[in-house]
Parts: sequence; C-alpha cells; structure tokens
Amino acid sequence: MRKLLLILFIIPCSLFIVAQETPASTTEQQLENLTDADQSETEDDSYLQQLEQFRKNPVNLNEADENDLKELRILSGLQIQNFLLYRKLFGKFISIYELQAIPSWDISTIKKLLPFIIVDDALSINEEFSKRLKNGGQTLLIRFSQVLEKSKGFDEATTGTKYLGSPQKIFFRYRFQYKNLLQYGLVGDKDAGEQFFKGAQNKGFDFYSFHLFARKLGAVQSLALGDFTVNMGQGLIQWQSLAFGKSVDLMNIKRQSSVLRPYNSAGEFNFHRGAGITIKKGKIETTVFASIRKLSANFVADTVSNEEFISSFLNSGYHRTESEVADRNKLRQLAFGGNVMYKADRWHIGIN
Repeated sequence: MRKLLLILFIIPCSLFIVAQETPASTTEQQLENLTDADQSETEDDSYLQQLEQFRKNPVNLNEADENDLKELRILSGLQIQNFLLYRKLFGKFISIYELQAIPSWDISTIKKLLPFIIVDDALSINEEFSKRLKNGGQTLLIRFSQVLEKSKGFDEATTGTKYLGSPQKIFFRYRFQYKNLLQYGLVGDKDAGEQFFKGAQNKGFDFYSFHLFARKLGAVQSLALGDFTVNMGQGLIQWQSLAFGKSVDLMNIKRQSSVLRPYNSAGEFNFHRGAGITIKKGKIETTVFASIRKLSANFVADTVSNEEFISSFLNSGYHRTESEVADRNKLRQLAFGGNVMYKADRWHIGIN
C-alpha cells in the first residue's frame, strides 16, 4: 500500500516538472533554430534580446496586429493572415486552446509560441509618451574579456600588422525599455587590439551606437531615431535584420519583419543612422527613412587616371593595425527610401 501511494505521488510530481520545463526548452529550441540557420559568428544579438523581452511582456493575442506577430518570427505569412481572419470572424479569444481551431496552425507551432503569448482583454495600447518614460525598466550590461593565448598581432617582432591597442575586449550596453512600445539605449564596443582613449580611439570606444524607437503613437506605427535597420522586398531591396538561410524549417525561407526595427548591437556595418517613420491611415501604411553615416573602406588609385576608387568595404569592425585605422570612417554613405503598402484582409500590394 505504501509503495502504491509513493508511486501515485511521484507521477504527478514528474508531470509537474516536465510542464515547468517546457517553456524553457521551447526557448532553447528557438535559439537552436537560429544557430542552425546561420553558422557564422555575429555580434547582432537583437533577436535574443527580443525573445527575452517577449518572455517578460508576452504578446496579447486579442490586441496583436500583423506586425506584432511578424516580430515573433515563428509564424508564416499564411498563419498570420488566418489568425487575423479568425479573430475578425469570431471575436476576441477566450483561451489559448482556441488556436488549434485556426486553419494551418499545428501543435508544433503553438508550442513554440506558448512562452511568448497570452490571452487577455484587449486594452488600449496608445499610451502617452510621458507614461512610457516613467514606467519602463532599465538594464546595464558591461562585459570584459581577453583570450589568454597571445595572438600574433601583439608580438613586438611583428611589423606592419602589429596591433596598436591592448588585448582586452570591452563592451557595454545601457537600455531603457517599456514593453514593446518604447526603447532607447547606448552601446560602446572595443575589440581586442584596438586602442582605448588614445590614438584613433581618443574618445574611448572604437564604436558607439545610440537608438530611440517608439511604436503605436496614434497614426505613427513606428518612429526610429539614431541607429535602426530597414527590411524591404525580401532582401532584394534591403534586409538588415535577422534572416534565416537554408534549414529544415521551410517556413523560415520567407523573411518576416517590420520595415523599421531598432538597432542596439555591437556590429558596426549593417544598419542605418538617421531617422525613419511608419504611418498608417486606414489600410494604407507608409514608411520613409533617411540615413547618413561613415563607413570604413579601402581606397586604391588607378594607375592610368590616378583617381581613387573603393576596392573593398571593411565590415568586420576591426581597427587594430595602422592600415585598418587608416581606412576607418573614410567613406560617407547617404541613403534614403520608403515603402507604401495597401493591406486588405487576405492580400496586400506595395511599392518599395
């Protein structure tokens, strides 16, 4: 009898433990998908930051629009359209279990979504800007690292390619965020081998980044100031946010993202610096942006005309040697563009 009672006690405890671990394992699987899709090393960790933000402030399915669902990067375009049509026909959701009734929504997709969504009464999210500034949370990250093995670039005998700075890598990031409606922050990054408060980096870090990004301010769907990314035309026009390559998950072949997104990572190349805005009026959504920034590039002179032309862009962000420092911020880039889109229930048309 005692053995029977013990077994009956263990079984529910085991089920409880498995249930508690499911959200964590789901999040880990999302990160595995990210790693499988892109094996290269990257300093853009904005996707990981966004996942963590959605875990703290889940998306309310009764007020989420198309862009909110795209930001999750879990649903296909067809699944998003079916979701919006289902909610329009049957009204707000009462339970998460209703998701199983939506066409093209399978159990696997719903499990991936569970850590990042809730079902609650639809509330007005057009909150005043002053309220957002008062009620947000702040985070500060400072990271210091150094490889113990001495790199060849730090060898005193090395000529021409010797690193000018110290072997320490220093990174800091301050960020203020209120839900998914307002965020601003500052990033500073020094790579190993770069100078710090001297030489070409006499202002401290080799790279600084500031951004302010607000969503849903009346007709303004997105407002970007400082550093931001632009994503249009599945990458044929421009795509600076996360994009999966070939993987077992065929859904990720089609890229999903808002046109404008905040940028607060340490990568020094793939972003814009300026301002952008998305305005929605009825079923028409318009986005415009402008950017001006400096890029690192290598120039060579033509032997015949003696005119200089760009031989390569330096997208690594490293400015450690004399030659890398000489190429730092030598090019000024001006970029501007826009997107106009008409969105119906089951289709949309636009121009970039």
